[in-house]
Amino acid sequence: MSLRNVTASLALCLLASSPGLAASPGAAPQAAALQAKAPAAEPDRVVNDPTLYNTGPDGQVNLAQVNETSSLKHHSMAINGKLARFTAGAGHLVVSGADGKPEAAFFYTAYTMDGAPKNTRPVTFLWNGGPGSASIWLHMGSWAPKRLKSDAPNIISYGTQPESFPLVDNEITLLKQSDLVFVDPPGTGYTAAIAPHKNRDFWGVDVDGQVVADFITRYINQTNRQSSPKYLYGESYGGIRTPIVAKLLERQGTSRYAPDPTGKPPVILTGVILNSPILDYATNCEMVGDVSCAGYLPSYAMMANFFNKSPARGSQTIEQYLESLRQFTSVRYAPVEALAPAARKKFLDTQTGWALLNDMVARAALDTLTWYKSIKQLPGDYREELMPGFELGRYDGRMKVPAGNSYAPDDYINVAFLNQFKQLMPYYVNYRSASAYESLGNAIYYWDWNHNGTTDPNSLADIQVALTYDPGLKWLVMHGYEDNATPGYQTELDLIGVDLAGRVPVKWFEGGHMTYNTEASRPALEAVISDFYAAPPFGSDAAQIAQQADAN
Repeated sequence: MSLRNVTASLALCLLASSPGLAASPGAAPQAAALQAKAPAAEPDRVVNDPTLYNTGPDGQVNLAQVNETSSLKHHSMAINGKLARFTAGAGHLVVSGADGKPEAAFFYTAYTMDGAPKNTRPVTFLWNGGPGSASIWLHMGSWAPKRLKSDAPNIISYGTQPESFPLVDNEITLLKQSDLVFVDPPGTGYTAAIAPHKNRDFWGVDVDGQVVADFITRYINQTNRQSSPKYLYGESYGGIRTPIVAKLLERQGTSRYAPDPTGKPPVILTGVILNSPILDYATNCEMVGDVSCAGYLPSYAMMANFFNKSPARGSQTIEQYLESLRQFTSVRYAPVEALAPAARKKFLDTQTGWALLNDMVARAALDTLTWYKSIKQLPGDYREELMPGFELGRYDGRMKVPAGNSYAPDDYINVAFLNQFKQLMPYYVNYRSASAYESLGNAIYYWDWNHNGTTDPNSLADIQVALTYDPGLKWLVMHGYEDNATPGYQTELDLIGVDLAGRVPVKWFEGGHMTYNTEASRPALEAVISDFYAAPPFGSDAAQIAQQADAN
């Protein structure tokens, strides 16, 4: 695949009680449900797992070595001023394919509200991307009851990579809306293939999607969540994985569900959230160098605006400025960028062409000569030109360190997140392992990129198939303004290209790839996600009434 090595870093995409959590929209029904009397809770349980889970390409574990006992530790927090109790747990589940043969021992961490009726309480499965990344970034930074406050884009010290961040109660934890299951695919975290399989056997677009879907099926059957509303949440490469998993789950329906002891009607899937996704490798100009970079231009302009390098925003709100950038890119920039080189040069030599170049400078900075020489700036080149003497973040273009710094801006949180994950698991989740936790592996270098007849995979067709099975399935995409790894406008263009723009909404927030690491964006993130969980199925009478109300 063209420029595939450039994507290696995309893998980063990738406590005892929490009193006083603020109310969130849509939380009241959940809080009321949680007042139901719970059955006697299991006592806290410590798991000390001596098994070594090899996460390398040829890593595997014998089935007899896998202990499926989950750790348990009980906690409480306040929701809407009322005490809510929940259980943290972690462990392994043996996952089998449709043929019943064991495939992998999946490691997961779950946060489950105590006493909530399973047929009304949602469960959300979350993973990061890479491919080759564990779920640690979402787990420690986003929606769990505790989170690390890394405070992007602020950097404490250029000289020393931080070893810890403040560990704080998560006032916008998604546990308000849903139980949470953080999932580590094979070769990440503590997850390993079961012999005779090897981890690399599951390192490919299609087989990865299938084995993750198999894990979800196993977890549902193991925990009797057949009747629960179900959500998927994927980040970064999760934009490829998650729609595939959604399609596979919709396709298999309830055929692999065990009988539900409650007798409640089963639910297949309710909604999908994509956080900073890549949907199509073939349209991303960093991944494939011979395609348009128009999808990046608004992100470039947002970076220039952040560094006070461009005057074009003026008094516009950030939302108004984004819309003006969409219009500028689609009407003026993209048609010129698409010209053959000779025709493009001829146009740029005109008065109208120089006016375009000057307007490029007003929005995305640099200088007219730079844009004249190369009106299509690749992301890495643009970052070097925008702030000479500094290295800017690919995942968050606001983050910068001096050129030649001892660590890159994209690596700023890595050491602290891993350190504090290893500290959190024993005392907050009651789980200890003899293995080393693989936060960011090398699966990307072994990955089988084939999907739907191409090695530049996209998941747009998978979204369409999932919607064919379930037209009411809810979708939400979230992007950061300064993300120049998977830029939001490229996602919008991809969705427009297959007539899904009106069906799959894209919401924007201040920040980069991991929008939740930006403190100022967290209230807005909570509001959007809370509304998403509270919303009825797409196209239902209730949904249409809500859409009409919003329009008015």
